[in-house]
Amino acid sequence: MFLTQSQKENIESIVGKSNVYYPNDDFNSEKNPYNQSRKVFNRKFDFIPSAVAQVTNTEQVSELIAYLQKEGIDLTVKSGGHDHEGECVATGKVLIDFACMGEIDVSENKSQVRIQPGAKFVNIKEELDKHNLGIPHGTCMTVAIAGYTMGGGWGPWTRRYGMGCERLIGATIVLGDGTVEYLGQSATYHNKTQSAHNSQLLSALRGGGGLSYGIVTEFFFEPFELPGIAQSFEIKRDTLPALENIKATTIIAAWEHLIANDKNHNLIGTNLKVDAKAVACASEISQDAVLDWQMNGHFGGTIEERDALLAEWAKIVGLTGGKSSQLNAPNLLSELYKKVNADAQVHSSASNAGDYALNFDSWDRSTGIELETDGPAPHKITSRMPTSDWDEQGREALVKSLQSTLLFDQNSKSTVSAYITLGAISGPYYTNKLKAPLNERVSCAFPYQDRPFTIQYQAWWDQPDKGKPVSKEQEIATRFYENRAQDWIESCRSYDIPHTYGSFISFKDASVETKDYFVDKYEELINTKLECSRDDKCLLRSRKTII
Repeated sequence: MFLTQSQKENIESIVGKSNVYYPNDDFNSEKNPYNQSRKVFNRKFDFIPSAVAQVTNTEQVSELIAYLQKEGIDLTVKSGGHDHEGECVATGKVLIDFACMGEIDVSENKSQVRIQPGAKFVNIKEELDKHNLGIPHGTCMTVAIAGYTMGGGWGPWTRRYGMGCERLIGATIVLGDGTVEYLGQSATYHNKTQSAHNSQLLSALRGGGGLSYGIVTEFFFEPFELPGIAQSFEIKRDTLPALENIKATTIIAAWEHLIANDKNHNLIGTNLKVDAKAVACASEISQDAVLDWQMNGHFGGTIEERDALLAEWAKIVGLTGGKSSQLNAPNLLSELYKKVNADAQVHSSASNAGDYALNFDSWDRSTGIELETDGPAPHKITSRMPTSDWDEQGREALVKSLQSTLLFDQNSKSTVSAYITLGAISGPYYTNKLKAPLNERVSCAFPYQDRPFTIQYQAWWDQPDKGKPVSKEQEIATRFYENRAQDWIESCRSYDIPHTYGSFISFKDASVETKDYFVDKYEELINTKLECSRDDKCLLRSRKTII
């Protein structure tokens, strides 16, 4: 909606005239603050908000929300802009932008970390490194803490420390009428009375999706000490010639073996990327397909312990042991150790506490963009969640879904890339949590604590390659294929894959029904919204909020 002059003046009086921006004639200028705020990471979307209000504190957010509610003015909220459906920005709505709220404070006794919603992982990690502390953060440096936490927060620490939301111990939240409530450790920090809806709201903020219940202006986390020794490593299909002809189902099964609940507790986190494959006709699709892949791991132990894990993996994929092993198995294993060690990023907290090595090359991007250099690009994703009875039948269907005529591409200049990433959930954290009595568990809206891993289908295009912009020729070539790549994503959403149920809200796909994101938590979260948010006009909403 258009804002009247009076409404503009009232917003400016709350936030400050210098912190409010409006549409102008130059929508392409990177220097224009309005354009910087309105752009989202998924460049498939291009929205024109009626105004951008860059708030600087909780009081401004409170007053602004109360005013917008009174006037019935629609709003959106942006922390980092990584919502895959771009729901943090919308045309014709006032955008509340947290770009100016990025403080990160570690308490004197190192027992908690206060983080404002606009803080991004590149800054969070840098600050926590100084104290040899960590929280279960993600792998992309430009993701901000708010959407990540409220979406659940999968990352390289998930097996050891759970989803990011599990470490949330408090929050300051502005409800739909402008009321400020203090949850958990926020009440202690501010010396305020704890909210009457403390447990309901805190649980909802732990993976129940963003915006629905209020606007969070501070998050409080319980950090952990960084491991004494840790390393990031990767194995690819081309790491050794002996790996090049192994079936994709075998690679997936071997990775699943490593992440089983009772296995490899020093494997802090891991994912597996498997590339999709173009086929000329449906008859070429095979459950025995050989596909490109890359396994990434973060290991909290010695090199010798990690090599024992690699030996276990090598045996499962057939490099060593059994009838299918390679003839020169000892040499292959030695070569595998050597290749992995050459690229591993190793950290020892005793000698390097101020700069914790975490370099996850291509954890969720196809072009090998490192954590330090990731960039925005148009894309489409969807997700599936395997159940506890996932088996070979599911693996075979998953591999078949990765082969499609929709991806058939004879034009090498196209920039479309398509693949899945599997992100490990099962491990020591959730094994121990689910064994504990109910009253001792962290109350959490994230509904997939008993699932082995996530399945994320991804299609990207017009993606800069290590800072080099896409050429006009590539852009034109890609136009002939990007719609079909998105059709492939849609086909995967409904593909018959046994033993899958639900989707992950962090991997947002607007075509997935909202109840499928929250499954058995869905009705509970609706009740929290209705009982606790004080949002009488339901302005705290987007396509995938709980209501």
